[in-house]
Amino acid sequence: MDIDFLIPAAGLSSRMGDWKLTLPYKGSTIIENSISNGMNICNRIIIVTGHRSEELEKLLQNNSKVLTVKNKKFQNGMFSSIQTGVRLIESEWFFITMGDMPDIKEDIYKSLLHARNKNSNNFDIIRPIYKGKRGHPVLLHKNTIKSILKEPVSSEMKNVFSHFRVLDIEMNLQDTFRDIDTPEEYRRIMNETGL
Repeated sequence: MDIDFLIPAAGLSSRMGDWKLTLPYKGSTIIENSISNGMNICNRIIIVTGHRSEELEKLLQNNSKVLTVKNKKFQNGMFSSIQTGVRLIESEWFFITMGDMPDIKEDIYKSLLHARNKNSNNFDIIRPIYKGKRGHPVLLHKNTIKSILKEPVSSEMKNVFSHFRVLDIEMNLQDTFRDIDTPEEYRRIMNETGL
């Protein structure tokens, strides 16, 4: 399927106190699980590196579907990594999700693509909602890229969303919000999943 998948993974993990992307999770690492969730849906996965970029590039070098690009100004924040990554998007539609969300199931990606197929002429952005909260992944049309690049580096995706037609899909799936930011969250998720 001709869908690109963008994962900003350049941050310092400052709230974790340790670099979280390579922490053990389900037999591999957090970032590898985040990637594998969309592997069967997307034909190309763009990982934006920054902090400890060489380590991440080495970890992922044998995955033929993964393309890494370094955000040399990753200290400017996540939006700068998204701006770095969207320059490489080639597909008409593409996903964005976070590198620290290792539990997003393939069915969630499929549900968003199904919604796109039914509504592709009516919306530019499709995202999951759980109990009124917005989650991940987000599916965007390529016509959003110019707007992303025009925003200041200090901006956020919600400012981009305000310029486009957004379809929210209610999903009874808490996994669309489970990220790992702190040691407590990591321990809780490891306990919940029996890892």
